[in-house]
Amino acid sequence: MKIGICDYGIGGIGLYKLIRAKTTADIVYFSDSGYTPYGKVSKTELEKRLEKIIKYFNEIGIINIAVACNSASTVIPQSNNITGIIEHGINMVLKINPSEIAIVGGARTLESQSYKKAFESRGIKTTQQPAQKLSIRVEAGDIDSAELDEDIRDVFMPIKNYEYILLACTHYPVIAERIKLFTKKAKLLDPVNEMANWIFANWPNLAGNSTVKWLTTGNIEQMKIASKVAFQGDIEEIGNISL
Repeated sequence: MKIGICDYGIGGIGLYKLIRAKTTADIVYFSDSGYTPYGKVSKTELEKRLEKIIKYFNEIGIINIAVACNSASTVIPQSNNITGIIEHGINMVLKINPSEIAIVGGARTLESQSYKKAFESRGIKTTQQPAQKLSIRVEAGDIDSAELDEDIRDVFMPIKNYEYILLACTHYPVIAERIKLFTKKAKLLDPVNEMANWIFANWPNLAGNSTVKWLTTGNIEQMKIASKVAFQGDIEEIGNISL
């Protein structure tokens, strides 16, 4: 089977690694970092962009698509063959069923209130905290600077006493250990494992030749550097694509 993984940048590599560890599925990873940051475009424009990416995957023979980007997941079409990370973040939290939770994420994710509405409809008090600057740093390959620590402090200090904090961006788990220096007791919830387990359970015959094709609309060298720093792996060849 072939699987398409798409994200605005490198955050979805965490999902790629989980899928690769347990299957031989052939994977095409699409990074759209050359496009306008998803949080800065309208809902309508983002819907059209995601439709274009899905159409591209379909044209190269891929129907099973994992949208590892929270922002893009806010406009995901209904389909058994397309899954977005938000639904798995919601399911993860509802299994725990906390009395309250804090969510950190990008502008588009928080403005959509996809998580907030789902949680508050179940009686879970929800606080949203913007953290766009953290994903920008990880995307640039900054995972251990004093400036990063300052940004983490700014984001997490207002919510440091929450028992549960949902990481609503696939970039944030990369810096989870540094985040814990400021949150102390909080349990940081990463939906990526939940998403991977859903894929294993719902997309049968995840067998292939273990191939992976890396594509980006952005800067190839920057993607190589950032992915090596954030995910400790070398990507030898990345194709540049205009879409």
